[in-house]
Amino acid sequence: MADCSPVSKVPIEKFYGDARTYWDNVEPSANGMMGGLDYLSSPDLTASSQFLYPIDKAIKKRFPKDVIRACDCGAGIGRVTKCLLSFFADKIDMVEQTRAFLDKSSFYLGSEGNEKVDKRICSSLQSFHPEKDRYHVIWCQWVLSCLVDEDLRAFLARCAASIKEGGAIVLKENICPQDKEEFDPVDSSVCRTEAQFKSIFTQVGIEVVREAWQPNFPKSLYPVKMFQLRPKPLFQTINAPS
Repeated sequence: MADCSPVSKVPIEKFYGDARTYWDNVEPSANGMMGGLDYLSSPDLTASSQFLYPIDKAIKKRFPKDVIRACDCGAGIGRVTKCLLSFFADKIDMVEQTRAFLDKSSFYLGSEGNEKVDKRICSSLQSFHPEKDRYHVIWCQWVLSCLVDEDLRAFLARCAASIKEGGAIVLKENICPQDKEEFDPVDSSVCRTEAQFKSIFTQVGIEVVREAWQPNFPKSLYPVKMFQLRPKPLFQTINAPS
């Protein structure tokens, strides 16, 4: 684990600027997306697939005639799009702020993967404003650590308005095992505690439907947890954009 410093003491311009600089210098490859730990991709995708399976069944039962749409947030070159979401969704929007990653995704995904992609959106999550009622699933993995709390709350509120009723927001993130967040100055990211995540969910009117820990990762790494979320019905009605 990297040395810690409270993220609140880092100026927001530096927090986001340093993160952009870091990712601009990461190799646009599967290994680059995994932080040099490409051997963890297989157990990661296995657990994600198992977690997504009941969501897949429920959504396709509820929306039998829909074009099933997913959004891959922090998509990188498309590892999750290709190896997970393409087996679930008919169309996928990829959201990624590093242009080189999106450019590489056309080659990485291949013809079948590219057929699934509807939009490649070059944007940070703090600037991403998805359309209302567009998605059946919004998948966010190892990317919310790049947002400060205020922007994370705003982003999740926009997701709540963008997800179809009966759809799912899925978060898969590192969890800090300490009693407070840890800041990594190398990639300018913050690892939150489980309590911090759940407090933010409550603040924006989102509830946890299911949760599960990622198995078969080295104990030397942060534990990783998956959350299936949905907006509380009243919240979805009141906060939906006009």
